[in-house]
Order: sequence, then structure tokens, then C-alpha cells
Amino acid sequence: MSLTNAQYNKIMRVYDDRRMESNRELEIRRRTAYEKLPELKTLEDFVRSESIKTFHLMRDGQKEKIAVLKSLISDASNRKKEVLIKHGYPADYLEMQYVCPDCKDTGFINGKKCHCFIEMQMKYLYQQSNIDQIVKTQNFDYFDINRYDDRVPILADGKTNREYMAENRKLLLQWVEDFDKNHGNLMFTGNTGTGKTFLINCVAKALMDSFHSVIYLTSTDLFDSFSKAMKGDDEEQQDMQEAILNCDLLVIDDLGTELNNSYTSSKLFYVLNHRMVFHKSVIISTNLSLNTIRDSYSERVSSRIISDYLIIPLYGNDQRLY
Repeated sequence: MSLTNAQYNKIMRVYDDRRMESNRELEIRRRTAYEKLPELKTLEDFVRSESIKTFHLMRDGQKEKIAVLKSLISDASNRKKEVLIKHGYPADYLEMQYVCPDCKDTGFINGKKCHCFIEMQMKYLYQQSNIDQIVKTQNFDYFDINRYDDRVPILADGKTNREYMAENRKLLLQWVEDFDKNHGNLMFTGNTGTGKTFLINCVAKALMDSFHSVIYLTSTDLFDSFSKAMKGDDEEQQDMQEAILNCDLLVIDDLGTELNNSYTSSKLFYVLNHRMVFHKSVIISTNLSLNTIRDSYSERVSSRIISDYLIIPLYGNDQRLY
């Protein structure tokens, strides 16, 4: 899985904040308990001082004395809990209360990501994808092959649209499975409503569910993002630029609907070329033909797509009308 450095640092700051808050709350509880029950402070001071002695004895290898001290520490700890319970406090009132007791709010257990880190990571990846809501209903589980016509052949080999889309579904599932190995790129072409964005969302959700970072942008949003980043030091925009270049999958939807000029042409090539060099995948959807892409953006853009992208044309009627 791949979090960018900025994404990882944001998650780790959450853990830092949690531990700081837990320490603050513990200090408040200690002051409250010590004021009402002075014996608790005496017991805690004893446990602390004897623990230090134990450390020194361990260093000197005095096992018998260590056993005696450990017994005294255990008795004091048990007495502390008895005092707390007797006066209506939980037995762990003077212990750190973690949001996640399993990893003690560090995010890791024995060097491996804790379940809480993975949950936070998943939530973050979904939120920054820009499609966290729509993929709840646009994913492979909702891929209804029966929506596509099964009567009229659409290809030279006689396949109907239903047969063709069944093949595409199988192809895309395999593409997702081989994602980390092949780092492939896709381009969906076809008229409005033929299912380009739906297929994109199917692939995006499958990848996010396997802890890959996905950024979805319309072509207009993509170029607007670069324009905003050029105008200042907005940290959020800088983070977005990093995500655009380094996320596992970048989706550029509706290429050709933006206001096209030399700036958009150069930026498009920059993004595609950068991601190709660093083996980062891209999916593009467009209503444009390859000839129109060449004329609108440049021959080097169309050449990059022809050589590095699996192009999947989509056919049929507007599915949104059904």
C-alpha cells in the first residue's frame, strides 16, 4: 500500500495528539485522586522508587533481591487498586486510557500496522479520493451485466454489448489483481452514458479496498489544481499536487471537457510522463478519439497514450436513461 509522506505524517500526528491528550487527562485524574486520597500518592511514589531500584538490581544481576522487590511492587499496586475501588473509582483510574489499547496509540504492534492504523488509513484514502460516497453504489458488486443489450451485435466478431461488457468486467478484475505487478494504464473511450465513469469507480473502489491510494479528478479539476498551486503556498494545494503525482492510481475523468490551451497540453504531458517514469498508474476517460487528442493536446500526448495505455472503447445507449 502506499501512503505519501504527507498522508503518513498526518496519520502519525493523530497518534501524537491522542497520546498528549491521554497524558493530560491522566494528570488531571492524578491530581483529583491525590487530593481526595493521599494514600494513593504514597503508594504510587513507592512503586516508582522501587521500580528504579529493580532496574539497578537487574543491571547488577541480583535476582533474589529483584524477586523481593517485585513482590513489594505487586502488593503496592494491588493496594492502590483496592483503595480506588473502595472509594468508587475504576481500578485503572490512574493508568493511561488509550483510544486503542492494543497499540497504545502508537499505530504499530511489534513493527506491524495496528488495526486502528489500517482503519484510519482506509478512511483517509477514501476521503482524499474525491469519490468516497459514489463508490458505495458504483462498484463491481453493482455491475449488472443485464443492463446491456444482448440482441444486436456491436463488434465485427458478432459479440453483443452484454458479451463485450462481461469480457471487460473480467479484464478489469484481473487488471486490479495484477495492479502492483504491472502498473498498467487504462483509457476508456465512448459516448456519454456508455459506462466509462462507472467502470472507473469499480476499479477505484477495488483498489482502495486493498489499501491503494486513488485520486479522482475531472480534467477541469486537474488543471485548476495546478493553476491554484502556482498562485501561492497553500499547503492543501501542495499536498494535492504531491498526491496527483505520487498516488497509486490517478483518475482523469472527462478529458477534453476542460478549456484547452498550451498550458493544459503541457501539464497533461507532464503528469502522464512523470507517472510513467515512476511506474504510477493512470486511468483516463474521454469522448475524444485519438486523432482529436493528438490535435488538441499534441502528438507526444497521443503517442504516450497509444504506447502505454490499454484502450477500452465502450458502446451502446446511454445507460443513465434506463
